[in-house]
Amino acid sequence: MANSNCDIYLVNGNITVFCGTHTETLKQDILNSSLLGELAAISKHSESQDSLWAGFIETVSKIGWITKSREFKRHDFSGKSLLKIIESSVGSSLTREEKDALSKAFSILKKPGTHSPATQRVVDKLQANTFACDETLGCATARATIAGTTRVTIVRSNASIITLQIAFKTTQGINIDILDHPVLDAIKDGKPNIWMLVSSLDARQYNALRATVIKKLGNHIHDDLVHVITPNPVV
Repeated sequence: MANSNCDIYLVNGNITVFCGTHTETLKQDILNSSLLGELAAISKHSESQDSLWAGFIETVSKIGWITKSREFKRHDFSGKSLLKIIESSVGSSLTREEKDALSKAFSILKKPGTHSPATQRVVDKLQANTFACDETLGCATARATIAGTTRVTIVRSNASIITLQIAFKTTQGINIDILDHPVLDAIKDGKPNIWMLVSSLDARQYNALRATVIKKLGNHIHDDLVHVITPNPVV
């Protein structure tokens, strides 16, 4: 059992935060199934952000993730950090302790500095997820505008899973500062920029598929799942 109020993993560079206390079996099952969904989406549906999201949902739904709700929405944010965008998107669903755990997780990811292997994995994933900016008025500004997307998963204390995919643009470059610095703006194309899935893992269904998932992942379990550990608690 975990002893801290948050536990952080990177799933192929995407941030996953466990709030509260969960068994190691549940954490590994969620992480492995999430990783399989990520890898399957990349291999089969890499042509757009919509299809990447659909591919992820398609895979995890087959291996035990039970959908409670799905939502596509547009949030016209300006000068926001990734943390603030997440809080405005799901904050009303989280307890105070869960909000604190999410904030703590982002602080931990920032604390090691730009030379931390974990931090670099986050940055590499963010940079890999950049895409052409398709705005009605264009993206040309005095500084180069970069459009990107990221996926963040929050596992609540009750084991409910909230998965967010967020599209954004910035003129500040793609680096770890986007986690808590107000440098992100909404792309002005009128399209949804937040994809959200609220789900849970059906243990009985996943138990029958666990060995198959692990076999399919192979070395990806060791290469693409990173447990972020910090020796000094963040106050």
